[in-house]
Amino acid sequence: MRDQLGVALASWQEGDGPLYRRLARALRAAIAEGAVPAGGRLPTERALAARLHVSRSTVVAAYDELEEGGWVHRRQGSGTWVRRRSPARAFGKDLPGALGRTSASFRALIEGPGDAIEFTVAAVPAPELLELEGVAEDALKELQRATLDPGYVTAGYPPLRSALAEHLSAWGLPTTDREVIVTTGAQQGIALVLELYVRRGDVVLVEDPTYLTTLDKLEAAGARVAPVPVGPDGVRADDVRAAAVEHEPCLAYLIPTFHNPTGTLVPESERRAIATVAAELQLPLVDDVTLADVPLAAPPPPPLAAFVPDAPILTVGSLSKLFWGGLRVGFVRGPEPVIRRLARLKLLEDHGSSVASQTLALALLARADEQRSRRTALARERCAHLSALLARHLPEWRWREPAGGLCMWVRLPGADATAFAEVAARYGVTVVPGPMCSPTRAFGEYLRLPFVLPPDVLDEGVGRLAAAWDAYRSRTDDERSRRLHVVV
Repeated sequence: MRDQLGVALASWQEGDGPLYRRLARALRAAIAEGAVPAGGRLPTERALAARLHVSRSTVVAAYDELEEGGWVHRRQGSGTWVRRRSPARAFGKDLPGALGRTSASFRALIEGPGDAIEFTVAAVPAPELLELEGVAEDALKELQRATLDPGYVTAGYPPLRSALAEHLSAWGLPTTDREVIVTTGAQQGIALVLELYVRRGDVVLVEDPTYLTTLDKLEAAGARVAPVPVGPDGVRADDVRAAAVEHEPCLAYLIPTFHNPTGTLVPESERRAIATVAAELQLPLVDDVTLADVPLAAPPPPPLAAFVPDAPILTVGSLSKLFWGGLRVGFVRGPEPVIRRLARLKLLEDHGSSVASQTLALALLARADEQRSRRTALARERCAHLSALLARHLPEWRWREPAGGLCMWVRLPGADATAFAEVAARYGVTVVPGPMCSPTRAFGEYLRLPFVLPPDVLDEGVGRLAAAWDAYRSRTDDERSRRLHVVV
């Protein structure tokens, strides 16, 4: 079963009616969302029945209902295929469209929290922010000043651009306000850069694995992807150079600072070498520093652009991990001419990010050191807690302690993480399997596990994972025994 269809069917048993009708409903929704494209083939009746632990007759009845409704057609000896023309739909219901890795994995962000424990989003609530001394008062005063102008500040609220320049300079990357554009989160920053540099069919160099939302954005842009491996110390300059020479990419996207999902940190010497490669090959490079404010050990070295100032490097980041995801304030740092071009693109998109959010971000940045200490302490505590729980309840699993960030990259030896994710969903816990984070659909034994949930929720979540693991192992042992019996 393809990854996206497996995720789409994770909660297929929910709802009323006989099993075959619930399955038919879930399959219709999956087809409408693009988990199986028009003209694509559904799993065989026997294969789907085995995967979902139901009788073959249940799948046959579900497929019959889909065929009667005009969703699929059967070919004798060939299988069940999604029709290229969907049946008529009521307005606003079952609209087609690509499901995507991100929307498939992070459904709770769209549909709201359910009963499941979500090991998906690496973000922390922040009820303490407005309790920091003077933040609310300073933000309100700044907002009152800002309202004297029309409020369309495409490149960003000028005082915040200056504060972000100081923030980056303190990281060891000298920056002026004209070298910064404020975006609605780092994701908009990445999207603007892709719009500027990438055309359909172009090659973009990315790490394997990498941030799954960027993979969705690259796919939507029609880009082809050239993968570069991530080792124990992150990506290596030699691999970047070799991939760039072989594939001639128009852009590279890297996460050298607390890589998502592996948590690795590229050392200073390698950063200098990567920046040198970008300069020598004149390869535009995105350095994603979104997680740089969450070290779990030593603070990271400066961003890549600090080592070779003339290299074509764009530094993309966010205040979401330091402060709060709901702030939706990100930034791109780069040469002034590039920032001006990004501002023109942003003008067409939204005329500028929310000034109210930017005035709050300005007040918060004045307390960045205090908040960084609090956020880092919380991340270390939660990471240690999840490590202890995994060691106690799931001793077969393997992982490296991350250097920073908010996720663990966990290996399930001898397992299919996508199949396990489907079992885990039935036990009320959602996880992101490794292939979702891979441009090559590799890392089939891995899970991306954020450790940001409160301790009591982590306790319950790992308990559910352990129960799901027992069920998964029992099932695979039974299947192995059946295969051996057939062979004998």
